[in-house]
Amino acid sequence: MSQLQNSISAQIRARCVGFGFFANRLYSFAYNRFAKHRTDFAIIEFVQESEFCNWLSIPIRFFVLYCISFSLAAKPLQVEVKAGSATLMNAETGAVLYGKHPYAPIYPASTTKIATALFILAEKRPPLDLMMKVSAESLRMRPLNKNGDYPPYWWYSDGTRMGLREGEMLTVDALLHGLMLVSGNDAANVMAEGFCGTVPGFVEEMNQYLKRIGCNGTRYLNPHGCHHPEHITTAFDLCWMTKEALKIPKFREVVSKLSYMKPKSNKQGPSELKQMNQLLKPGRFHYPKAIGVKSGFHLDAQNTLVAAAVHEGRMLIAAVMGTANTADRYADAIRLFETAFAEAKEIRRLFGPENIFSRQVPGAKIELTAALDRELLISYFPSEEPNARAFVHWDSPRLPIKKGQKVGEVRIVNEKGDLLATGNLFAKTEVKGTVFFVLKDTVIHFFR
Repeated sequence: MSQLQNSISAQIRARCVGFGFFANRLYSFAYNRFAKHRTDFAIIEFVQESEFCNWLSIPIRFFVLYCISFSLAAKPLQVEVKAGSATLMNAETGAVLYGKHPYAPIYPASTTKIATALFILAEKRPPLDLMMKVSAESLRMRPLNKNGDYPPYWWYSDGTRMGLREGEMLTVDALLHGLMLVSGNDAANVMAEGFCGTVPGFVEEMNQYLKRIGCNGTRYLNPHGCHHPEHITTAFDLCWMTKEALKIPKFREVVSKLSYMKPKSNKQGPSELKQMNQLLKPGRFHYPKAIGVKSGFHLDAQNTLVAAAVHEGRMLIAAVMGTANTADRYADAIRLFETAFAEAKEIRRLFGPENIFSRQVPGAKIELTAALDRELLISYFPSEEPNARAFVHWDSPRLPIKKGQKVGEVRIVNEKGDLLATGNLFAKTEVKGTVFFVLKDTVIHFFR
């Protein structure tokens, strides 16, 4: 508590009274001056509140700028993985619990298909029964053991596929299952063409979308993940895009299925598509807490995996990239999940009734002092301890202010602005107006 109390004693606050132009100048000065007093990982923000009073019918705006800023450092998980790059992320908050070269460029292999499904469901939002036709171009393959300048979306003849045929008509729903369950490179190209006319056009739009949602280390050249030296992403970005995808019920439904019966089409009879993610399937790597998402492999990427798991309402996402063998990627993911799920929540006391908050009130004889009527606490897992900021939001009560009157509140927020805790502030003593203020107030009310 001593470090926190020191930051409280060094409260960052400013007050200014003025008309539009002068108030703006003073606000700029206050911001530039106080923004220099930044603590590690904490961002100073100023809360603006205003009241309007009438003095000879001239509106005067009163600004209160008041912030207490402090940093609570999370404790990274103590765990080792064999993957060359890995990230563990909270699927709800985006908090990173563990990172091993999380921003290093890597080849994603078929985990690329997470972005493809996300972009289609989040941006294109098609009817699931929309029919799409398989073109000859969507089935084009690169010749094995031959060098050449082939389009990046041509896939390898030994690559995973749904087994589509030229001219076949299928629904978007069937293609999504083929994309995510059996890692169909053909399904990826068919949907890319169907939604954007060409595969390169689809990929360009998908990259723009990924940038918009915060995947700044990603640049894809195809929708399926077949190798190209410039087709890259990061473990962090894969977790981030998966976080967005898991918000979509259809995505969660598809990636959690063990199998899907592909309906009869104009070219083929019905067939069963079976899940490839071994965390979901009975066997050596079955993990009961797993809910999906996608595995991948090619020689340059080695073994890749993005997985999600839930325990007691806490959903986590693991990206494990570049393991030498299949077993290591699943073992790494399970190790990350189990280490995080073994954490016990901690409770941190941030403020209590002993902490005094004060401000000058225009026209008052004395400074207004206030305190909380209860403790402000936050609970968190140690690896997700938030960088917190406390904002004091003052009310604008008329004088006199009575002892015990509510005069504001303290709000604890994380670095994204999400509210963690809040408590009311109450006046510790009565605050009366000066003789001049009382006379002025009397005159104003007399002439109203």
